[in-house]
Amino acid sequence: MKMITKSQILFPIFVFLIFISQKPIFAKDSNSLSIGFGSCLHQDKESPILNTILGKKLEYLILLGDIVYADSLIADEKIPAFEKQFNRKEWKSIQKNTQLLFTWDDHDYGLNDSGGEYPDKVKSRNLFLSYVKPRMPKKITFGTKNKEGVFYSYWVLFHGKKIHIVVPDTRYFRSPLQRSFLSYFTGKSHYKPSNETNQNLLGDEQWIWLEEELSKPSDLLVFVSSIQVLPTEQPFEKWNNLPNEREKLIQSLYKANTKDMVILSGDRHLAEIHEYKNMNHPRLVEITSSSFNLPLPWLPLEYDSELKLGKAYKNENFGILQIFWNDGKLHWKSTIHDKEGNSVLEYDPSQETVSNQSKGIE
Repeated sequence: MKMITKSQILFPIFVFLIFISQKPIFAKDSNSLSIGFGSCLHQDKESPILNTILGKKLEYLILLGDIVYADSLIADEKIPAFEKQFNRKEWKSIQKNTQLLFTWDDHDYGLNDSGGEYPDKVKSRNLFLSYVKPRMPKKITFGTKNKEGVFYSYWVLFHGKKIHIVVPDTRYFRSPLQRSFLSYFTGKSHYKPSNETNQNLLGDEQWIWLEEELSKPSDLLVFVSSIQVLPTEQPFEKWNNLPNEREKLIQSLYKANTKDMVILSGDRHLAEIHEYKNMNHPRLVEITSSSFNLPLPWLPLEYDSELKLGKAYKNENFGILQIFWNDGKLHWKSTIHDKEGNSVLEYDPSQETVSNQSKGIE
């Protein structure tokens, strides 16, 4: 008779305890689940795209950062911007049928491109959570035990499959960036990869948390980053400004205990898709969506990359991660939509293709 080992007994209990503690939300009983995502929503500008998002009837919407533009050395000076943003009537309508998830980026955290050096980050954290936490699902734990940072994870059950949404904090613990030589003459916020090995993006405690999260079994891992992970060529903020941290993240994603994964990012004031293939590891796909209402199409923001698929879309946009249940299996694809709701970019991993679907794409 085959003996049952102690580990075989404990593993199901371990998985059960994870889900009890995480309080996963159960998706609607249908064969499709829609997770919207996007970034950069200026509180002083009109936002017709919110009504378009409302019309999509999403189950979830992930705000990838810069929910307000209120750069200040004093966190409390951001209060009027948050008040104005969340007084938009569209939020109440969206929240009737859509669960909201948030993270922050530089403009709702501190100053432009700021990191761990931001002097009022403790108060900024409290302020940010005071506005977004009441609008998010209950029982989410943010940051460290000492209440530093806003990182968290969230589970969705869909046809018995586990979707794990992991949301790190790329601001609170990050080392200062190294400006490029030319940026001192142009005045532009351009950076170069740091050659220092002690630079940090997530901080030690958050790295431990992230490794633990990635070790939990899932059927689809949705890794959320306010800044781009895969691209290396563009000179703006990105994980590759701290290349040791980027490589550590990529290796961690390769080891993640999941059957499939996708990376969602914002910040860039354009939408684009990148794919990183390695013969010995699963492919990594990153979908970037930005911005909701602050496009900068006249600026040279798009850069060539060997990882980029197709062209960028530079006008207002938001993304949808569509998850399907078909033939007893979980499938997904992602689309970028313009402010009228038309699909302008699409990535389908089952076809391994990306399509540009709008005449507005240059």
